[in-house]
Amino acid sequence: MKIALIGTGYWGRNHAKVWRELKDEGKIEDVVLCDIREDAVKPIAKDFGFQYSTDPRELLSRGDIDAVDIASSTPSHYPLAKNAMLQGKDVLVEKPMAENSEECRELISIAEKEKRILMVGHIFRYHPALNELRGMIKRGELGEIVTLSTRRLSLRYPRSDMGVLLALAIHDVDIYTYLLGEEPKEIMSITSSKYVKGIEEEAFIYMGFSRAQGYIWESWNYPFGKKIRVLEVVGTESAARIDYLKPDELMIYDAAIVDEKVKNEGEFVRRVPYIEPLKAELIDFVNSVERRKRPQADMFVGLKAVEIIERAMESAKSKKLVRWE
Repeated sequence: MKIALIGTGYWGRNHAKVWRELKDEGKIEDVVLCDIREDAVKPIAKDFGFQYSTDPRELLSRGDIDAVDIASSTPSHYPLAKNAMLQGKDVLVEKPMAENSEECRELISIAEKEKRILMVGHIFRYHPALNELRGMIKRGELGEIVTLSTRRLSLRYPRSDMGVLLALAIHDVDIYTYLLGEEPKEIMSITSSKYVKGIEEEAFIYMGFSRAQGYIWESWNYPFGKKIRVLEVVGTESAARIDYLKPDELMIYDAAIVDEKVKNEGEFVRRVPYIEPLKAELIDFVNSVERRKRPQADMFVGLKAVEIIERAMESAKSKKLVRWE
């Protein structure tokens, strides 16, 4: 299998590094890097020993390219993925799948018509601690889930192309539906845009599920030390906490309110076998292409995440609770 990687920015370079590992392990034949900025792609191609191109259209038309990994800017996701599939290529596109749900649905239609694999880079579905937590929830080890809460906080100047909803919250709305196995019934969002017009640097999101409630806090205006990436899940029997910066670690709290009393039997760390989430994601893509199977983070996952974020945007604009249909 020969892969075209389009986009060699910060995250694209991470993709190139893992593709190099997979080539060395014999899981793929080769990779061609592509970026319209030669000064960006040339040194990365040299570092990893890959060929490179500055013309994505020419690259997508090549008959020796089997699949395409799109790690370029969000506005380019839709046109590049569409062109690639129409050229007979299978596609992995970074999240968000596209800038809006209409474009997502068109990409799905093309993938079904052309019989192409279309996968979206929702990397946390490959996070070892998160998958361990999902297994615990499915087995009922935490009891009935009551609340989920997430904090993704850091200090940086806001991006010019998108705010925290599409850049950060799209991870968490997908994580909540992944853990609970259901879509939210209602959404409420409040955002703040102080520094770049039309770009929110902070957002608070409420998601109401059939029984549980989810709370999300995303911010690029958090000057209190190092960045925070934390998920906490509270059940009727115990609770769990993930620090995403420690992917092989799951904190379990044997504490809850039971029979009108507080139970607190302490806490412990559950170690989880580590695999790099990005590597697991790219391996899933390779296996899906080779075996023509549905990937774990498929195109419908990508669409649903964008749809939920659109409802959050609608709520922030109207300042009202939005029901999910």
